[in-house]
Amino acid sequence: MKKLILAAAVLCFFASCKDSTTTSTTDNSQNKKNLENNKKVIKAIETGDAAVIDSLIASDAVDHQTPTGMDLKGPDSVRHMLKDMHNHMKDLKFDIIADAANGDYIFTLSKFKGTCTDASMGMPAGTKMDMTGVDVVKVKDGKMVEHWGFVDANEMMKNMKGMPPMDNMKMENKMAPKDSTKK
Repeated sequence: MKKLILAAAVLCFFASCKDSTTTSTTDNSQNKKNLENNKKVIKAIETGDAAVIDSLIASDAVDHQTPTGMDLKGPDSVRHMLKDMHNHMKDLKFDIIADAANGDYIFTLSKFKGTCTDASMGMPAGTKMDMTGVDVVKVKDGKMVEHWGFVDANEMMKNMKGMPPMDNMKMENKMAPKDSTKK
């Protein structure tokens, strides 16, 4: 389950744009182009259109948010993850809530929805996914070079059948030092 959810967020890293040589917010035409490319990539993720994605990802791209906790490198790994996601999910939909571009960076707040088609990732078939996430993408020479993604942990837990929302869980700090004066 966690892998599938994180894979969805990872795929948002395709939100890429054409390179800008400055981080100034005054280059509105470049920022607009970046946002247009971002929307094209998100649509390609929904449909599984790897050709569009290939045109916007650098050969040395690095995604810092992956299901395994290790960096995902290069477009071949991304294409594999996209295919796997479409093998286990249907009705994929990313709704952009808000987005912004500033020079070499795109920031996107989006809602991800989909339905599990099988019992992969520890979730029963038919499980409806509905999560909110934020993606930050760095671009260079017109292609995505780095991605950081963040998902709402509480929403992730709600999607997992049998798991209580985080606000209902008793959180203990097991790393805190023990008070040796208490018996």
